[in-house]
Amino acid sequence: MASACSLRCDEQLLCSICLHVFSEPVSTPCGHNYCMACITGYWASSGQIKCPLCMKKFRRRPQLLVNTGFRDMVEHFKSISERDEEDIHVKPGEVPCDICLVPKLKAEKTCLVCLASYCQLHLEPHQRVATLKKHQLVDPVSDLEERVCKRHDKMLELFCREDQTCVCFMCLKDDHAAHEAVPLELAFRERRVQLDCVTSEMNMKENSKSRSMKEIKHSADRSKKASEKEIADIADVFTALVVSRERHQDELIEVIRKKQDAAQKTAEDRVTQLELEVAELRRRRSEMEQLLQTEDHLLLLQSCPSLLPAQTEDIFNPRSSSIPPSTSDLLDLSQQSYVATVKEAAAQMEKSLSNEMDMLIQKVRFDCCDAEQMPDGFVRAWTPPRDKLMMIQQNDAVDVTLDAYTAHKSLIVSEDGKQLSFRHGRPSLTALFGRRFQLQSYVLGKEGFSSGRFYYEVDVSESRRWVLGVAKESVHREVLFTTRPEDGCWTLIRYYDSFQGDSTQTWMNICFQMPQTVGVFVDYEKGEVSFYDVDARTLIYSHLGCAFIEGIPALTSFLYSLVGASVSGRQKLYPFFGIFELNVDNTLVITPVAQPT
Repeated sequence: MASACSLRCDEQLLCSICLHVFSEPVSTPCGHNYCMACITGYWASSGQIKCPLCMKKFRRRPQLLVNTGFRDMVEHFKSISERDEEDIHVKPGEVPCDICLVPKLKAEKTCLVCLASYCQLHLEPHQRVATLKKHQLVDPVSDLEERVCKRHDKMLELFCREDQTCVCFMCLKDDHAAHEAVPLELAFRERRVQLDCVTSEMNMKENSKSRSMKEIKHSADRSKKASEKEIADIADVFTALVVSRERHQDELIEVIRKKQDAAQKTAEDRVTQLELEVAELRRRRSEMEQLLQTEDHLLLLQSCPSLLPAQTEDIFNPRSSSIPPSTSDLLDLSQQSYVATVKEAAAQMEKSLSNEMDMLIQKVRFDCCDAEQMPDGFVRAWTPPRDKLMMIQQNDAVDVTLDAYTAHKSLIVSEDGKQLSFRHGRPSLTALFGRRFQLQSYVLGKEGFSSGRFYYEVDVSESRRWVLGVAKESVHREVLFTTRPEDGCWTLIRYYDSFQGDSTQTWMNICFQMPQTVGVFVDYEKGEVSFYDVDARTLIYSHLGCAFIEGIPALTSFLYSLVGASVSGRQKLYPFFGIFELNVDNTLVITPVAQPT
């Protein structure tokens, strides 16, 4: 708060003309001070050269010079006043003095005994009175009510170690009577040491993680550069492969063109020969026609031998060697097609290259997975896939279990959900109250899939009539009798010595041994369901172009949008199983997918 002395000092630093703090102060010969602009303006307006305060007149206009020392003092006092004014008044977020009226000044200290905050002026009694000097002063505190026990209205001066809370002396007689309590200062030191230890440990962990982060970034940068170099090298390899293919293509085209040119030259030579022979025949025919018109017997008989030489028989002989090959033979020679051969060779190369690239991609993918999942220092040998089934087994195998709640009442599912067999005796509560199939002995798997690829294997050696495959989530279990794609099922059915892949086609397999283990592979995105003989490593049958994704009716989509929900046409596919022969030994067993070596 500004004192009276400071107010008087403020008045002495004001210009008597403009009543503001001096700006460029000057002194008149009579000793009074004014602003340079104020006094010169006064003289110019009044027309008299005199002092406005003492009214002393001057013979001539004094030469005024700025009093630099006085000006510096004014500027210094001005800056101090502005800073004091800024420091004294409380700002948002600062603790105000509890004694000051409006405007509130900023508190300098808080007394924990008086439970009040004081500015510098009102703090003076605590610095002067002996009894008040004993009060505990701390830096300004804004939440004094939090430091007071709400139950006893006393200062919280103790810390209960058992309840880990601050208490007052009165609390030791009530709820904390048997608890160990220490002064806040001691608890503060102990907690500070504990926090120091935790902070040091956290600092060590932070430094360690920072180093690890830098190492990972450095490793990632090196890996990125190495990957970019590898990508460039791979691009060069494939570019060289394309160049080689183009070179061989050019060579093949050149050979075909040379052969075509040779055939063309042969055709031209033969055409020339035929033209000469035709001209000769025309000449002889013309002479013969002229000779036929003569009536001279002697001339005809004498001229005929020259026109009919010994080669006459050859002229009329269709097998004469002088006659060139027929036109059809020449066309067969010149138009021989190599397209089929090239297509077959290209298909074989494409298949071989595709298999090699698939195995290479799987190897790279497997190495990446191992790098993420394998413990440090553990190296796992990788077995390159030798066929498509092996790649599927290595990458797409999933764990499948049977859902007993969907099983027909005549079926029994083992406790681990891996074995399916016929039930003997009364059905269980699961079979009675589950979401079971009603008409046929079918059951679904627990796991559903609405994207990606998955594969599982089933031991069918103990069953002669079974069905395997997948079914949509919406399959009608109450009325489902046959398993058709239009019913939402894609299956393979065995009837003793034959397989049925759909409702219209049956393949007889009596000529070879029936599979002991069947692998079921599903590619949701491609719409493919395939069945493999795992032991023979051969494909039994595939459903292609399956309609797994359904269109959403406009009304349904609109209703879902009204309630803010989303609806998807991707229905889940569930593994599908069934057995038909009422035999206690007729079982299906879901087996773990073995990784072939």
